[in-house]
Amino acid sequence: MVSLVDKIYFLWKNGKNLETKLASYQGYRHNKIIEWKSQTGLPWSIILKLLNHFEIYSAPKIRATIKQIVDDNELIFSKENCFITGFGNAGKSGDIILYDFSHTTNINQSKVKKTWELNSLPEGSTIIFVEDIIGTGTQSVDYIQNKVNQIIKPSHEPYLLSLCATPHGLKRVQDNTHFKVMPGIILEEEHQHYSNKSKIFNEKERKKIIEANNRLKKQGSYDFDLGLLLAFYFTIPNNAMPIFWKDGYAYVDKNGKEKNWIALLPRRF
Repeated sequence: MVSLVDKIYFLWKNGKNLETKLASYQGYRHNKIIEWKSQTGLPWSIILKLLNHFEIYSAPKIRATIKQIVDDNELIFSKENCFITGFGNAGKSGDIILYDFSHTTNINQSKVKKTWELNSLPEGSTIIFVEDIIGTGTQSVDYIQNKVNQIIKPSHEPYLLSLCATPHGLKRVQDNTHFKVMPGIILEEEHQHYSNKSKIFNEKERKKIIEANNRLKKQGSYDFDLGLLLAFYFTIPNNAMPIFWKDGYAYVDKNGKEKNWIALLPRRF
């Protein structure tokens, strides 16, 4: 009976529009919203707020953001020895953003380099690493300190171009590395929806949302979750709420039963 009521309510609230919106995410599981909602234990009033305010960055939005960053930093990109490469491990989000970058700007394709080519670049070169998001900044700093610093020359001038970034993530990168950062969209505290600065949820709703997400976390483990409501068309960052992406995670429901979480937007990497 509850399931039937959910189906009727979902249709009444134009649920098909939400299905269409979420379908722009690669890997979205169609017709799973009602089942996903039942796992969360959250009422429809909160679920609809979560889904209506969730944003998926499409390829056109990503490319428009890249173009704006390039336009804002024209003097840097116009340098003779300016090269572009992906940030992070091969085949992951940095390489996808690099692909979109290559198809957005008029930059000479000979300027686009693979990671293994960086050490052979001329002295004093400017190297711009492209990435999708700087969340807490922890992973960015770790990758720079443990990988990038081993493959670029001391004379190179490195930048990190990021589609999105939080203010504290930016600060962590700037305070702990020699990289300069080119951010696109700044995710202020109001975009981090566990904060009381969120304009979408009231205190009671935030408490329920936090409780639902905490069921998908191990105590004592490092937590990248910032309560973001965003994904890119190719993956969802681990700074977004775990209830959206943590597929297959073993958890205990409110009745004490052990289950595996079925994510609405499974995380690719």
